[in-house]
Amino acid sequence: MLAVITLGLVVLAALGIWIVLPYLYRRANVRNLEARCRASNTVVLTYDDGPSAHFTPELLGLLAEYNAPATFFVLGVQADSNSEVIPKIAANGHEIGSHSYAHLNAWKDLPWKVANDIEAGVDCLNRNDVNITYFRPPNGKITLATLLQTLLKGRRMAWWTIDSTDTCPETIPPEKLVETVKNAGGGVVLLHDFERKNNEDRNKFVLEATRQLLEMAKAENFSVRTFGQLQQNA
Repeated sequence: MLAVITLGLVVLAALGIWIVLPYLYRRANVRNLEARCRASNTVVLTYDDGPSAHFTPELLGLLAEYNAPATFFVLGVQADSNSEVIPKIAANGHEIGSHSYAHLNAWKDLPWKVANDIEAGVDCLNRNDVNITYFRPPNGKITLATLLQTLLKGRRMAWWTIDSTDTCPETIPPEKLVETVKNAGGGVVLLHDFERKNNEDRNKFVLEATRQLLEMAKAENFSVRTFGQLQQNA
């Protein structure tokens, strides 16, 4: 019985180190982002899982209307398929970060596969002449191995503070998203720019949410910055 209890305690301790410690790290970082946004009245628009051949350029056009910078967390597999879009993102003054290559979940996939997926995503961007500082973990899931890999490689993790719900079963109205960001004193907003050919309504939601957030920022005197600018300026 004592051996079973001891083994159970060892397993719990290992899980605590492997998952709970990184979770606490993430939570502390999110709170820091929230404080930075409030202190500087900043809205950061971030777009994951792209680029897409048609939707990302449409989104770039909307951002250009407002002369607003954003941060795109790119999937390597999408960058390989739509490499012509990467220079357009950079040319419009936007920031590019990595979102891995194939979006492996660190909680569900083998650690070495996750590690290779992260490096493959970075290598893909390097091939496209993009050197990244920020890495956003797929699904926001990390383990101790993911955390150590990121830090030892000299990269920084990029979380979000407000989810737009554009990948949830049901989206909130864009007006409610805007109100949430406004009441929070700003925030790092999670959106997505992958191609959704069978769900055009979600693309329209992202465009409308982006437009309304930018209109709110202008009306309420919020600054719109990239993720990196928030880290530097706040």
